[in-house]
Amino acid sequence: MRNSINFTYTTKINAPIEEVWSFFSSATNLSKITQFPQVNIVSDPRTMEGNKIEMVLSFGWIKMKWVSLIRDVQKPNQFVDDGIKLPFPFIQWSHVHAFSQTGNTTLMEDHVVCKSVLPNFMIKPILNGMFKGREKALHTHFKSF
Repeated sequence: MRNSINFTYTTKINAPIEEVWSFFSSATNLSKITQFPQVNIVSDPRTMEGNKIEMVLSFGWIKMKWVSLIRDVQKPNQFVDDGIKLPFPFIQWSHVHAFSQTGNTTLMEDHVVCKSVLPNFMIKPILNGMFKGREKALHTHFKSF
């Protein structure tokens, strides 16, 4: 079994915490902030305790399923999604989404603990690229606030 990867990414969002929480309270918005792979939510998208969110990830013509269980919802400060059916290369996934407000801005911290069939040195750049892309999309989305 591979070692766990502990990954943290921090994003400063120019919006109050209530606006940011509202955005993240629906997984359908994941498709708005994820460039690659394309994400399609095929279940109840609400970020609520015990909800299973089913996603289809499209890598061109290759499609993979990802199912996450939402837990530890503490509106508007955090929620956790735990992968229960994961695509290659992941074999374990737990993602804490934490939000804190400073003035009119919100600090979002993504804490991911995961395991993969690929070596850690290959996974960290993938995670960094994914969250950097999301950060850019979030800045574009929230610049109107």
